[in-house]
Amino acid sequence: MSTSSSKQAASLETLPPEILIPIVTRLPGLDILWDLMMASPHVWRLFNDHAITIVECILSGPNAIIPPEIAELIRAIILVRTRAVPFENLPEFQGRFLRKVGRKWKGSNMEAPPRPSPDEKLSPGCLSTAMPSVKVLRSVVATTNQISALSQACLTSFLDRLRDPSFRPLHLTNPEDRYDRHHRRGPNGEYIEAWDQVFTGEPVTVVDVGQPTWVEEMRVVRALWYIQLVGEMHRHIDSLDWPAQDIEGLKDMSPGDDRCNLGSPYPLSPEEVRSVVGYLATLGEAKQDLFYRLPRPPRCKRWTTALPIRGERYMEIAGYRGDGSPIKRSRFTEDRLWGRTPVALDGDAPGMSIFERLTKPPPHPISASPLEGIKFDPFRPFGLAIWDAWRMYHLGLQSSILEGQSRLPYDAFYFFAWESILPLEEVESVKSKLRAKRKQEIEEHQVS
Repeated sequence: MSTSSSKQAASLETLPPEILIPIVTRLPGLDILWDLMMASPHVWRLFNDHAITIVECILSGPNAIIPPEIAELIRAIILVRTRAVPFENLPEFQGRFLRKVGRKWKGSNMEAPPRPSPDEKLSPGCLSTAMPSVKVLRSVVATTNQISALSQACLTSFLDRLRDPSFRPLHLTNPEDRYDRHHRRGPNGEYIEAWDQVFTGEPVTVVDVGQPTWVEEMRVVRALWYIQLVGEMHRHIDSLDWPAQDIEGLKDMSPGDDRCNLGSPYPLSPEEVRSVVGYLATLGEAKQDLFYRLPRPPRCKRWTTALPIRGERYMEIAGYRGDGSPIKRSRFTEDRLWGRTPVALDGDAPGMSIFERLTKPPPHPISASPLEGIKFDPFRPFGLAIWDAWRMYHLGLQSSILEGQSRLPYDAFYFFAWESILPLEEVESVKSKLRAKRKQEIEEHQVS
C-alpha cells in the first residue's frame, strides 16, 4: 500500500460513523467502495452495519457513475443471489426486463423515444424489502470491482487492435468511386457485380482519440452485467419456481441470443454482448462457486472512468423579431451528434448501422455492397459495436457529422474501408459465396 493510501486509511479509521456514512454513500460507484473497504477496516465494519443503505445510495444517488438501467441489472443480481428472483417466468425475464435494458431505436431521427418507466420490482426500495444479507451485498460489491476491471481490460484489448501497425484502413483513391448496382460493365457489356468491382485505395491516417468515453465504457459495462445476470440465473436455476418449459428455455438461453429480441420494439443489439463474450473467451473459464463468476481480469493499465457529457442541446439565435427580441431555436450539441452523451446508450453504436448496410444493403440504384451477407464476427475484435461516431471517424471508418448527407447513399464510400481491414481470405470467402449464389440464380432463371 502506498504512503498516501496508508494516510488516507488511517484518517478514515478516526472518523465517527455519523461523518463517515455521508462520505461513503456519496461515492460514484460500488467499485470505488470496494477499494475503500479493502483499504480501511473501519469502512469494512461500517458496511457490515449499513450495507443496504450504502449500496442503494451509491446506485441511485446523484453522484452515480452508472445509468439507471445498469443499476437495475445490479439490483436484479442482488435479488437473485438472495433467492428472491424478481421474474415470475421466462417471458417476464426476457421480455419485460432484458429487452428494456438493451432497448434500441432505429432510424435517422435524432429524437429518442420516451424512456421506459423504471421497473417497480427493481426500484431503489426493492433491497429494503428483500433484506439481502451483508454477505450477498458484499459479494455484489466485489463483482462490481471485477466488472470494472474487466470492462477496461476488454476496451484495452479492442484499442490494442486499433493501435497495432497492421490496422491500416484504406480509403478510395478516387473519392467519387463507389460499389454500385448494375452500372459498371465489363468488356463484353455484361454487368459487373459489386463483389467483382476493383478499386485502388490509399492508407488513411488513423488518429488515437484517447481513453474510451463514458458512453463507450458503459456499453461494455452493461454487456458484462447482462452476461453476469444470465449466468446468475443459470446458477440458481434449481431454485426457480417456474414452469418446466420456462426452465428448459432458460437452460438454452445464452448472452447475445437473438431470441431475446422477439416482439421488442427496441431490440437489444446482440453484437455489443457478443463482442464482450468473444473477449471473455480469450481469458479462459472461471472457477465457479456459490455465485456466478466471470473470468479473472488480466493486468492492464487502468484509467478513471470519464464522466458523462450531459449537454444534449443548446439554444441558438436564429434571427430577430421586429421589436429586436431574439428568435431562439434548440439545436443538438456536437457531443450529442457524435454519440457522446447518455442518450446514445439507447441507440446502436454507429458502427452497427454501417455494418447493417454492408451486410444487407437496401435497394439503391448507385449503392451496393461487395460483402453482402457477411457476418459481424471478424469485426468484433476491433470493438466496432462499441465505439462512438467520434472514434469511428478518426479510425477512417465513418463520415464526419459535419459532412451531413454528402456521404450518402448508405455510407457506400466506407464499405471499401471496412473491407480493407479484413483478412484477404475472409473477403475472398464471402465473395466466392456471392459469385456461386449469383451463378445459381442465373442458371435457375435460364431454366425457368
